[in-house]
Amino acid sequence: MTAKSDISSLIQHFGVGARASIAVTHNGVGYFAVTPQAPYDGTLPAADQARQLFAKADSRLAEIGSGKDKLLFVAIIVADMNDKDAVNAVWDAWVSDVTPPARACFEARLASPDLKVEMIMLCAADQGAA
Repeated sequence: MTAKSDISSLIQHFGVGARASIAVTHNGVGYFAVTPQAPYDGTLPAADQARQLFAKADSRLAEIGSGKDKLLFVAIIVADMNDKDAVNAVWDAWVSDVTPPARACFEARLASPDLKVEMIMLCAADQGAA
């Protein structure tokens, strides 16, 4: 039994690109980041970008055999902590029908000045979704 091949066979990649996969599942856990749709619209307020992210997250969760009710942890990254309350209001509405997961919110410089919010999500996922 070779550990490398056994472990590799349990890893599922979704939307594989040259730089990254859109999502990865392993051992019943899904891992993915969510960013606004490129090209990024810097005129949108952070709350609107967050709404885009949650719509994208719903699709991604379904693709990997999960749902927001199966989220384990979400890291919300805002470019400006002054947007935290607006993003929190959108978050609160999005998770209002489920038990919310563990979560962190922090400020960081994002890849583009037009990005106001990004998220990293971990969830329980159906290992056979691919």
